[in-house]
Amino acid sequence: MLETAVQLLAVGLLWGVTNPFIRLGSQGIESVKDTGSKWRNLLLEVCTVGSRWRYWIPFGLNQCGSALYVWTLQSASITVAVPVANSLSFAFTAITGYALGEKLPGKKVILGTFLICCGSTLMIYDKLVQEQKQENHSIPFQ
Repeated sequence: MLETAVQLLAVGLLWGVTNPFIRLGSQGIESVKDTGSKWRNLLLEVCTVGSRWRYWIPFGLNQCGSALYVWTLQSASITVAVPVANSLSFAFTAITGYALGEKLPGKKVILGTFLICCGSTLMIYDKLVQEQKQENHSIPFQ
């Protein structure tokens, strides 16, 4: 379970840290001129974002986090994996955004994030305790 917890921490880190960089890398897409054709606009937007390494590197790392998440789901309970990965992602996004000069979320958001992280920690702890009890109660065949 400890390995799963570390994997979920890595997923939250990859998702959370890359979100502000993806946002920065995609800035300016709203300034693509409206040509009247939605297909031409789509092509211009794809070319605008597609030519930016500052978008693609964080996006690639974010997708590595998604691949790790799917890999982790093989050994993790989905009822634990989803809230843990998402709450950590949110926390890392807020921290990274603040480090990049974005506005710090309000007190209620910070408190909510803290409580979700505490709840996720308790869920992991409960799973560890349950696994320990199962190991102690199992009797090997002789």
